[in-house]
Amino acid sequence: MSAVKFSVVIPTRERAETLRFALRTCLDQTFDDYEIIVSDNFSSPATKAVVDECRSPKVRYVRTAEPVAMSTNWEFAVSHARGAFVLLIGDDDGLLPHALTELDRLERRTNARVIRWSPVYYTWPNVALPGQGDYIEMSFGCALRTRDGSDAIREVATFREFYTALPMLYNSAVHRDVLAALRARTGRVFVHPVPDVYSGFAIAHAAGRFASTTAPMSISGQSAASNGIATLFNRGRNEIDREFHALNARDGLRSEPTVPDLPVYPHVPVADSFAFAKRTLFPDLAVDLDRRALARACVTGARVSRADWPAALSAIRASFADDPEAQKWFDAELAATPYTTPPRVRLRPERLGFDGRLLHLDAAAFGVTDVAGAARLCEHLLNYRDQPITYSQPEDDRHVAAMKIADLNRVCDERERAILRVHLSSTDLLQTVHRLQSVCDEREEIIHRADARTRELDQQLRDELRWSLKRPLRVAMRLLTGAARRVSR
Repeated sequence: MSAVKFSVVIPTRERAETLRFALRTCLDQTFDDYEIIVSDNFSSPATKAVVDECRSPKVRYVRTAEPVAMSTNWEFAVSHARGAFVLLIGDDDGLLPHALTELDRLERRTNARVIRWSPVYYTWPNVALPGQGDYIEMSFGCALRTRDGSDAIREVATFREFYTALPMLYNSAVHRDVLAALRARTGRVFVHPVPDVYSGFAIAHAAGRFASTTAPMSISGQSAASNGIATLFNRGRNEIDREFHALNARDGLRSEPTVPDLPVYPHVPVADSFAFAKRTLFPDLAVDLDRRALARACVTGARVSRADWPAALSAIRASFADDPEAQKWFDAELAATPYTTPPRVRLRPERLGFDGRLLHLDAAAFGVTDVAGAARLCEHLLNYRDQPITYSQPEDDRHVAAMKIADLNRVCDERERAILRVHLSSTDLLQTVHRLQSVCDEREEIIHRADARTRELDQQLRDELRWSLKRPLRVAMRLLTGAARRVSR
């Protein structure tokens, strides 16, 4: 029997300034049966001080004996979890206040061993990409469906779906038995240098089927010290990237030789994680990487300098060492590709507002400066804290999201409505919302008219029924009256 229902695991290394706010979101829950595990990857005393500030019996602090690779710290962290379900957030991420309550409801409703959701995306003001901070992207969808793990793996491995469609520990609550099965298979849960993407493939396979909802439960944050930005967008230009690769090498966590080790997002981390998972977990699954398509993506998308371009082309060619025909194809098609300067990284779109599926906001306009503030704002707009989510079918999700946007006047104050009007000022977006509102109103009117007609027909049938019962009685009365008159004569 597990000690608690949920274990919220937070691996961290030298990010006390963001960990403080991540912990606030975890402690601001409408559910009580859970624990929080902070796994300190040999940080300075500031990390322990932030944990001590919480003064909460729910928070447990563990620490590695030396700096270890990100995947190794994840393994160490999860090994201390006592909950029936485990979920993991980064130290610049957060939980929405309704998260654990709603996950408990969903687990009871579906009996799923894995529940995956669509997180809110948030860039901190200090994110290490100029001009990309203070951004919130959130879904108003609330679709719920059961997905086949193998189908999800195929869709992501072939880049028909983004990798967040997988049940990663970053965006899923996973039953401890699923994690135990993975540990029994490969010796540990996280055996790849990119633990988040790999865990999605591994858990999808181990679970077989999983519940998936577009309703957000957590916030995926990007801050100044984010590993993903350091290794994929600022490769070779910061200490975080250098330490990430050095610790992976020391712990024996290496990339697949058939995938070029280049900063190409999302193709390389997805391809590398899939290739490793297929080789070690599901070699018989009927899906393979299109390695030539991957090579094209690397040639067009590698974020390297002009000086490093020849080495990048060599790395792509070397990934075909096991396939001489593919190497000949590369030499003929791609080897002479000239260098082009990579475009500027954009995490936030130029146009903010509602795009028919997601809401894009300037967080600073709402006074948000950290992930805890982002969680409060999102919960306010979603309005899920005090009421259960009403789930929809996937095909209805865009309509539900548009109707939620149209309904924000009910939950926002005057200042917030003014800010949202600026964000939603695009004519085509407003027309979409108003058109959907009109369609909904028309359908409601049709329903009212049909209901009124049904009531009218029901009354008519009742009247006809009463008349059909009275008629034979009246005939009988006339016969009896006539007979009585004849007898009286």
